[in-house]
Amino acid sequence: RIRQAGTRPHPAYAAGMSRLSCRFCVLASRADLICSARLNPELAQQYAAVEARTGHQFRADLSMREVITAANQ
Repeated sequence: RIRQAGTRPHPAYAAGMSRLSCRFCVLASRADLICSARLNPELAQQYAAVEARTGHQFRADLSMREVITAANQ
């Protein structure tokens, strides 16, 4: 659709993201979170540090540590 409209896509799409939103959006798919962790490893580590410090996961069904582990595979 973007190409048909004659608009340049955002670089996030070329990097593998399926949608454009915050880097680590709680509404993002697991695949997009993993892609974002590959693209933003330092920020992912900061989120993981907050999880460790607070004892709460990024999402009820997914921790940032799990995202980072998948991104590194």
